[in-house]
Amino acid sequence: MKTIPIFFAVDNNYFPYMAVTLKSLLENASPKYFYKFHVLSSSDLNSEWKKSVEKCLTPYSSIEYFDIRPAMEKIKQDLHVRDYYSLDTYNRFFIDTLFPQYNKVIYLDADIVVTGDISKLYRKNISNYLVGCVPEQVMQKYRVFGEYVEKVLGCKLKTYFNAGMLLMNTKMFRAYNVQKRFINLLKQYKFRVTQDEDYLNVICQNKTRILDFGWNKMPFDDKKFKCRKVNLIHYNLNWKPWRYKHVIFEEEFWKYAKMTDFYEMIKKGREDYTYKQKMDDTTQFENLKKLAQSEIDNPNNYKNVLDMKTSFLKKGTQLFLNLPGIKSLYRFINSNGYKIAYVYRKRQRKTRRTR
Repeated sequence: MKTIPIFFAVDNNYFPYMAVTLKSLLENASPKYFYKFHVLSSSDLNSEWKKSVEKCLTPYSSIEYFDIRPAMEKIKQDLHVRDYYSLDTYNRFFIDTLFPQYNKVIYLDADIVVTGDISKLYRKNISNYLVGCVPEQVMQKYRVFGEYVEKVLGCKLKTYFNAGMLLMNTKMFRAYNVQKRFINLLKQYKFRVTQDEDYLNVICQNKTRILDFGWNKMPFDDKKFKCRKVNLIHYNLNWKPWRYKHVIFEEEFWKYAKMTDFYEMIKKGREDYTYKQKMDDTTQFENLKKLAQSEIDNPNNYKNVLDMKTSFLKKGTQLFLNLPGIKSLYRFINSNGYKIAYVYRKRQRKTRRTR
C-alpha cells in the first residue's frame, strides 16, 4: 500500500481545528492508500488532546509528532510574526531536509476541511515543479494586496499562491536548496504582510503548477473563483466558522467537528467569542491593508531594491564593455571571424588527436 505523507504545523491554539481537518480528510480519502500524518510544532502540545486525535485515525492512517525547535534555533531571532501567527507558520520550510525519505508530500494548514479525496491531489504530476498550489484569492479580491504582490514582491498576481495547501516536490526542494535560499533571503529582507507565504512565492516563482481553485477554496461569494468541484475549503483570515456565524461553507466544518472530541470546546469557543475580539479582528485586517500600502510606498521595498541592483549591474556591465580594448574584443567575439577561428582551432585539435 502506497504511503501519502501529510504535514501540519500547529501549536495548542490550533490543535483542535487540526483534528477537524484530519477527520474530514480521512472521511473522504481513498482506502487504497496509507496516510501518514506528521505534526510539526515549536511548542509542547497537549498530551490529552493527542489521545483525542488518535480516535480520528483509521486502520490505514497514523500520526506522529515532531519537535522542530532544534532545527529553528539558529534562525529563530530572524523570524517575523504578526497578529495570531506563531513561529510554526515557517515550519514548512524544513520538511524537505528533516524528512529526506520523502520526495513528495502534502502540507495543510489547520483551518481547513477536506471534502474530496486527498489521494487525487497527491497523484497530480509536479515532477518539473517545486509545488502544486492554488492562487491566493485574497490577493486578487483586494486591490491593495494585489498591488503589494506585484510592486513589492515582483510576483505575478494570477500565479501568487496561497501556502495553506501545498503539494510539495521535496526532492526538487532539496536540489534547488529552497531552505538555504529562504534563510539567505530572510537575512536580506523581512516580508511583513504574509510572511512565509511571501518568501515561498518569491523563491518558487515560475516553478509552480497552478491547480484548480477547488483544491483550496476560500469562503468568498465571488464568481471569478469558480471551480469544478470543491475538494478543500480553507477558512483563512477572519472567515472562520468557530468564531463567526454565517460563514460560507460553515456547515461542512461543523459536520466534521461533530465527529471529534473537540466539538463542544469549539462550539463554546464561538459562543464566548466577544464583540471586542471581533472588532480586534476587523482592526487587524484593516491594519494589514495599511501595512501592505506602506510597503508599496516604501522606496526601499524588496522589488525596488532588486530593480536598483539589476540596473546598477547592467550599467556596470555596459561601462565595462565600452572600454576601448574590451569593446574591440566583444565585437570580435560576436563576429563571424571569431566563429571561423573557433571552428578552425577545433579542427586543428581533432587533427592532432588522430595522428
